[in-house]
Amino acid sequence: MFDKKFNEAIENIRLSPIVAISELAKKKSAAFTEKTGKKFILFQRGEIDFSTPTYIIEAAKKALDNGLTKYPKSGGEDEFKDAILFKLKDYNNAEGLSRDNVTCTYGGQEALELSFKLFEGKKGAGFAPCWSCVLENFVPYARIDFIEVPLRDDFNVDYNILENILKDVSFFYLNTPHNPTGKVFSEDEVRRIAEICYKLGVFVISDEAYERILYDGNKHFSPISLPYDNIISIFTLSKTYSMTGWRLGYLVTRNKRIPELTKLGDYTQTAGVTTFLQYAGKEALLNKEEGEKAITNMLIEFDKRRNALYNGLKSIEGIEFQKPEGAFYLFPKFTSFIPNHLDEEKRKLYIFEKLMDVGIITVYGSCFGKFFGDNIRFSFSTTPVNLIEEGISRITEVFK
Repeated sequence: MFDKKFNEAIENIRLSPIVAISELAKKKSAAFTEKTGKKFILFQRGEIDFSTPTYIIEAAKKALDNGLTKYPKSGGEDEFKDAILFKLKDYNNAEGLSRDNVTCTYGGQEALELSFKLFEGKKGAGFAPCWSCVLENFVPYARIDFIEVPLRDDFNVDYNILENILKDVSFFYLNTPHNPTGKVFSEDEVRRIAEICYKLGVFVISDEAYERILYDGNKHFSPISLPYDNIISIFTLSKTYSMTGWRLGYLVTRNKRIPELTKLGDYTQTAGVTTFLQYAGKEALLNKEEGEKAITNMLIEFDKRRNALYNGLKSIEGIEFQKPEGAFYLFPKFTSFIPNHLDEEKRKLYIFEKLMDVGIITVYGSCFGKFFGDNIRFSFSTTPVNLIEEGISRITEVFK
């Protein structure tokens, strides 16, 4: 009686394989430690092991003490939007925007989901490798016919392939700094991509979650600073301020129709972001002195981890990879270590399982699309230098 199919858009959603891998790590870690006396080393999750800065926590407490516990304003509180506009002008060089250009959301993830939903049933495209939640969640939920545009082996753009594909899609998903490669698309690259999209009548959904996690003097260039009304930029406080569990983000566009629609979508789904969280978010963005101090301390530690992982992997002959310019991921290629006779399923798991056997959990490349199956993603967002060094020692033993 109750075996009828439900909405395919819901039935086709899959949990990110990274979540499944994290659950597998929990099961394996206890047994590994008991058997070997060693720690299971976690390189799989894009979580952050820093605490949320105290000044933000205190702002949330103050908002609660002041009774800011009622229904929020649809699309975002004016005070939070004003703080966002200040940040956009101050950091992203994006001027000429108003509150009407902004929708506040539960994390960047809700903003991305609403943006994809704008193009339900249409064609979209994005660079491969691609964040797994795009492929497993947003694409099926919005019934998108999604085309993966492969980056070159050095993670640079093949503009001939890109422009050819963009002729036939409604939107292009751009993620910079990039998950899983750590690439930071330069200002010239972002401008060129945006200009091609504008010329062809294609919207840009720009995922800028890692905009403040940069190394070696690299700069983040946001397409929202350009005077185009086809840009939808998505931001989150999760990574910048170690607020992953707070679920606080926002969408910005010069296209006035889009915030009207996303506000309605946000209201329909959640009735708006919790009020006291928005006041904490306001403080996070406006208190530059405390914010910069927290970001700087976090980046110093991330850079130490990045260098430890990069230099360690570099010492192992046969692993191919680029040094990440931003975010907290490395995406090395292990082709030379994979036997040629393996079928596709065994091939994609071969390195992943080899590493898991020595107590290292990572994410295999096919989780990020169909073009980089011989790669493995390492996240150093929660892994201190001493454990990275131990991990390198084990990896060296496996592949020496």
